[in-house]
Order: sequence, then C-alpha cells, then structure tokens
Amino acid sequence: MARTPDVGGAGPADAALATENPSIVAGPGRRRALVAGLGAAAGGLLPAMLPAAARAQPTFPSKPLRMVVPFAAGGVSDIVGRAVGQRMGELFGQPVVIENRAGAGGAVGSEFVANAAADGYTLLLSSVSTIAIGPFLVKKLGYDPVNGLTPIGIVTYAPNVLAIHAGLPFKSLAELLAFAKANPGKLSYGSAGVGSIGHLSGELLRSVTGSDMVHVPYKTSAAAYPDVIGGNVSMVFDTLPAAINHIKAGKVRALAVLSPRRAALMPDVPTFAEAGVPEATLNFWSGLHAPANLSPALVARLSETLNKALNAPDLKERLLQLGADAFPVSQPAFVAQIKDDVARIAKVVKAAGIQPE
Repeated sequence: MARTPDVGGAGPADAALATENPSIVAGPGRRRALVAGLGAAAGGLLPAMLPAAARAQPTFPSKPLRMVVPFAAGGVSDIVGRAVGQRMGELFGQPVVIENRAGAGGAVGSEFVANAAADGYTLLLSSVSTIAIGPFLVKKLGYDPVNGLTPIGIVTYAPNVLAIHAGLPFKSLAELLAFAKANPGKLSYGSAGVGSIGHLSGELLRSVTGSDMVHVPYKTSAAAYPDVIGGNVSMVFDTLPAAINHIKAGKVRALAVLSPRRAALMPDVPTFAEAGVPEATLNFWSGLHAPANLSPALVARLSETLNKALNAPDLKERLLQLGADAFPVSQPAFVAQIKDDVARIAKVVKAAGIQPE
C-alpha cells in the first residue's frame, strides 16, 4: 500500500484524527506505527470480508484457452490461427489450443463458440464471411453473428484482388471497365461461389460502375484458376493469400486490389480507389470473437493481448508472407468495422438479388 512520506510535522489529517481521539499523538514515528498496525489489521480482515467467489477468482487465464478455427486444418485460416494463437499463448503464459470445427462455410465452428461459456477460454477465429456475410445467405443460421458473439479485435486484413487472364490486353482497371461497358456480357469472372467474398466483390464493382460481367461460381476459388489461366474465364476475384502464388508465377495478372491501401506483397498494384472506383472497397478480414456477454474486463484483457501479439515483428512478417497484414485495432474500432461491413454487404446482396437458402 502506498504511503505518503513523513515531512516532519502534523498535517490536517493528523490534526483531525487527534481531535477525535486525544490519546493519539500525531508525530511522524507514531504515524508510521499506526499505519503499520492498520495495514496488518486490514490484511487479516480483508480475506474474511470478501465474498467467497471473489476470493476464489484466479488470475485470467489460469488454464489453457481454446481457439476454434471454423475451417479445415492446413488452410490459410488455420495457419493464421495457429500463428496468432502461439504468440498469444506465450503472452498469457498458458497455451492457446487450436480446434478445427469445419462445416457449412464456417457456421459449425461459429455456432459452437456462440453456445460456449462466456468465460474467455473459448475463442473464435472469425471472418467477414462468418460475421457479416452469413446472415444474408442462410435463412436459419444457428447463431446470431452480431448479437450472439463478442468482438475482440481484427487479426488480419487480406486484400481482395482482381486477377485477370495473363493474355488479356488490359493494363488498368479503367481499360477493363471501358471494354465491359462497350461489350456487355463478354467478360466473365470466377469466384468461390454464390455469396462468397469474391462474388460480392464482383457484384460491388458491377453495381457501382454499371459494367456487365458474367459471374461463374465455383465450389472454391482454387477451382476457378484452371479456367482463368486457360482463358475460359476472364478473371477471378479472390483474397490475396489464395491468389498470391498464381500471381507470382505469372499465371494470372493482378489488376487492382479492393482494399483501402496497397498490399505490401504487391506495392505496384493500385487500389480500386486509386484506379478511380473508391466505392468498390471490400476487405476480407479475420478477427477474434468470444461468446456473447463477455465481461468488459475479459474483453479488454483479450484485446490487449491480441494486439501485443500482432505487433510482434516476427508474427507480422509471417502473416505478411501469407498475403495478410497484421492489423491491430481497438475493440470499439472492430465493432465499428463490423457495423460498416454489414451495411455495405446488405446493399450489395440486395442489388445482386442474392436470396438466402
């Protein structure tokens, strides 16, 4: 307990105390003895005065944590989750165990976390797909992405990239859009399926520019590349982590990214805003969520630890090589990002006429 240094005389508090109890002498030595005695008495009484639950409450975390990755092992999400979980575990002094619960486009794992105890020990590696897009694609989603989970923070931003067939003559997004407007239906774009982030990216570009392009859905974005590389499909909208190897190999050519800033792995590729279409910005972020009704203290503890992990140079470099930028933000900023994404995606889904199934 902090103690005000003795300065050689009785202060106002000493005088007041002496007035109430004349037997107390307010000298420096006596004050030290009094403070020591009171401290000892308080130390003995405090545990007995506290509620049993408060006395038994351990420092968080007192056991391993679990991070649910709602996708299969070995994918980009799994690699990101394991890298971040390892560093958070080091900071916590308790391991963060990765648990893959794949299925239904991430809904299985997300629902599991939504139904878990709100004690901070079960976390979800979330994404814009599972939080902001899912509600518009599934009629009976088993969890409430907005109210059924507690946002903790953004983990990474992975830019969406427009990659075109290497043989196409377009050198800029403006050239591509001019051709698309002059030749309705001549250009086609692939995506990971109806309602995927790639599909929504294409629909967003189409709706804000009035260009006419044909959507070709695949089960995964990886399945689109053989057709794009072979020239059967003009282009693909995909996340940079999934597209980067094809771009590096020269099999497809990156034309622009739909992010607010250029990708560190492709500094020469402009953003859609720089290319003249600022409205076509749609980020693929991964984040960290916990069950609903998590206490503010646990939210703050988890958010702080996540951001410390993301600021570690070695982790930032590891994520960058995957095509994802570590993106530590405050918890309120993450909440605002989710609100903005839900509103933006709702407009795109309505414009595209996408119906939930």
